[in-house]
Amino acid sequence: MKQAIEYFYQKADYLNVGPRKKQPQSSYILVHQGLVLIRLGKVELPVCKGQGFWLPSSCLSAVTVLQNSVISSFDFSVRSTVSMPNSAGYVLPSLLVAGIAEQLGQTVDNSWDGAYGRLLRCARDYFSSVTPDDKYDTKTLQLADAIARLDGSERLKCSEVLQCTGYGEDQIALQLKVRDCVKKMKSGKKLTNIAQQASMPEKELMLLIERTVGVI
Repeated sequence: MKQAIEYFYQKADYLNVGPRKKQPQSSYILVHQGLVLIRLGKVELPVCKGQGFWLPSSCLSAVTVLQNSVISSFDFSVRSTVSMPNSAGYVLPSLLVAGIAEQLGQTVDNSWDGAYGRLLRCARDYFSSVTPDDKYDTKTLQLADAIARLDGSERLKCSEVLQCTGYGEDQIALQLKVRDCVKKMKSGKKLTNIAQQASMPEKELMLLIERTVGVI
């Protein structure tokens, strides 16, 4: 990180498959559109439109941003002199956070000493006082389970549960399938074996990966 606090606005033209790693900084991910999946331990948590999630520094996690999602992220370096929350969990975006994200997106001058820097410091002060919710409610766990089942042989019809994601069952299932193939490719497995497991010709699989993920 170049600054102690950084802000990013991302329109995911492609599926973004993040590696499982420890967070080098604390981050807040705010979903404007689409769906983000955050793996913590054995559970993969869905973050839908209008939701936000806090990841503290050194948190072991993997973040997947589905294709066509729109997100904002606030990153806070460990160099920050302000103490930040040290537990992962949902943090509902307040009007303040939404307003800061909107203003940051419109600010042309990214000077740390100007309005941009003041907005980032305001966000830092706000997040330093929040308590992430790591007690996941029934609806969240049902959605997490429904999405997990789309990635396996126990797939269930859960269209009502999945409505809040903004995607259909087949759309999510396809992206999860591509994600699994990409992970296998990055681990060194042969394309021939991956295509066989995916029940697809190699050429068709590579075209699907290119459309969904872009260049690996």
